[in-house]
Amino acid sequence: MLSITNLLCGRRAGNEALRYGHTRPGKSAAGAPRPVVVWAVTKACNLRCVHCYASASPGPAPGELSFEEGAALLDDLRDYGVPAVLFSGGEPLVRPDLLRLIDYAVFIGLNCTLSTNGVLIDDAKADALAEVGLRYVGISLDGTAPKHDKLRGSKGAFARSIAAIRRCRERGIKVGVRFTVTGLNLSELDAIFDVCLEQDVQRLCVYHLVYAGRGDHLQDVDLTARQTRAAVDRVVARALAASEAGQRLEVLTVGNHSDAGYLLLRLEAEAPWRRAEALALLRGTGGNRSGCDVASIDPVGGVHYDQFSWHYDCGNVRLRPFSEIWSHAADARLKVLRDREGRLPARCRACRFLDVCNGNLRTRAEAATGDWLGPDPGCYLSDEEIAPVEGCGV
Repeated sequence: MLSITNLLCGRRAGNEALRYGHTRPGKSAAGAPRPVVVWAVTKACNLRCVHCYASASPGPAPGELSFEEGAALLDDLRDYGVPAVLFSGGEPLVRPDLLRLIDYAVFIGLNCTLSTNGVLIDDAKADALAEVGLRYVGISLDGTAPKHDKLRGSKGAFARSIAAIRRCRERGIKVGVRFTVTGLNLSELDAIFDVCLEQDVQRLCVYHLVYAGRGDHLQDVDLTARQTRAAVDRVVARALAASEAGQRLEVLTVGNHSDAGYLLLRLEAEAPWRRAEALALLRGTGGNRSGCDVASIDPVGGVHYDQFSWHYDCGNVRLRPFSEIWSHAADARLKVLRDREGRLPARCRACRFLDVCNGNLRTRAEAATGDWLGPDPGCYLSDEEIAPVEGCGV
């Protein structure tokens, strides 16, 4: 995640130590990173979104982790010292014992968040989420009502998601909106900003499309490089305007670390006095951290190097605790991801923004090229822009 608000406006969100405290890959097993863990508690979902990276289905996957197995997993994550657990899906609220799992996770001291479409959050559910101590809910929107409902496959979904945002805010739960931008909803970008400001949303995450799950079938409607630049420019403009107006919306981009290089290019041209501070922070992120400081666990216990890589198993928590799988990194891909620089495409290795991008997203590269260490087509920077510049310091 790249916080435009933090980097350009200097507004702190309270998680700066986590966001900017990463180191470069290559840690020993003894110093293995403690990742933010995205746990998809079920594959079941009440909607059918066209870009779902989990390829969610109407019912659960066969053999999903039981409550007892889930509690043991949460104990292991706590003991291992992970900084946060994000409950995801499918639609996690479809799972009957989700509130018990969140309640247990909070009880043992885990920092928990929930990723949901919001449709199932009625007053009773919102009360329950507040009662178990959940402090943050991320709700996905794909645009305003007509577009959102079409892309989600359910008439009225937008209205129910907006109602969920209001219910969470009324109970003091922080709300973030997730918006995945493609050629199908690029025109909705400004409207999403307006919705967030109208509904007292604290965070807006604008996701680039990842070619995973059903999202793999949307490659033809992904943004072009020119469209991506224009979208990022608009995100920056709206973030700056919100900050200048005293509005407390934090704005982030997610899923494409080329944004870091592009932001630095903009600062070089428009505000060079701010570039050094932004560069230092971006270097602290380490760029893409899949397999390092980000991990995913699927509904049946499979461990993956991020939430988009369900096509590749690094192990299973039913066979070995997550802490052992992650700390010893016996899996071949995990080993490479933690020291990937020499294995990346030549263009990445020669890029002056490598230390703030780290080769971008490997799942998108694999989907587009067939080679998980191939070039990520999400990179929208030109050869001239990424070429080293003497005296530039990057």
